[in-house]
Amino acid sequence: MSRPLQHMLLVEDDLAWRERLDVVAREEGVQVTHAADGQEALDWLCTRPRASHPDLILLDLLLPRMDGWELYGQLRTNARLRHLGVLMFSGALNGKEPPLDGVVGYLRKPHAPEAMDLALRAQLRGLPELPTRASSEPYALQLPEDVCLPLRTLPSALGHAVRLHLLRAAELVGTELPLASTWLMALPGTPPSLLVTVEGVQVVLEVDDAQRRLTASEVSLAPGLFNGA
Repeated sequence: MSRPLQHMLLVEDDLAWRERLDVVAREEGVQVTHAADGQEALDWLCTRPRASHPDLILLDLLLPRMDGWELYGQLRTNARLRHLGVLMFSGALNGKEPPLDGVVGYLRKPHAPEAMDLALRAQLRGLPELPTRASSEPYALQLPEDVCLPLRTLPSALGHAVRLHLLRAAELVGTELPLASTWLMALPGTPPSLLVTVEGVQVVLEVDDAQRRLTASEVSLAPGLFNGA
């Protein structure tokens, strides 16, 4: 089942990409508003009444100031913005991304904007209904600078995969958190904590149920992780 798409917020810092994707969207009958980074997009959304919010955010994940992952985290924890649908795109996506609340799809970003025309048109024409949001407020995810630093050293594809799984853990913890899985494990102790493991990267998340918040407290990288990178 699909719905009409009339207005899209394009968050992309590269002018050539903005211009090309704007042309494609307008040819599909979609009005486009632009933002050059996550902070500009967030500021714009927060000053707009809900009635004038876009139907979709086309979000590049690699951005200056506030990147796409941080913007998505801000959207999902803001009650006024949680209804917004997001279509993510990045050269580091591999087609195996886990589901995230409000994310309607993923597009792999090729080297040239023109190479994404067909994929974007298909998404705009067949935008699925957004999944029903959980009634409870989702947990916020906080990544202190001492945790972000080693994550920034990762190859881009692996860094994206880790961020995806951290955000997925923040969604699961308030609803259907498994005691153990291939990538997520509840650790014994008080206060409670979670262990996220993705391809040799382990991140410990401290759980604050009162504040509905996950805070990354420790990150470890497997020896030899960068061999051959």
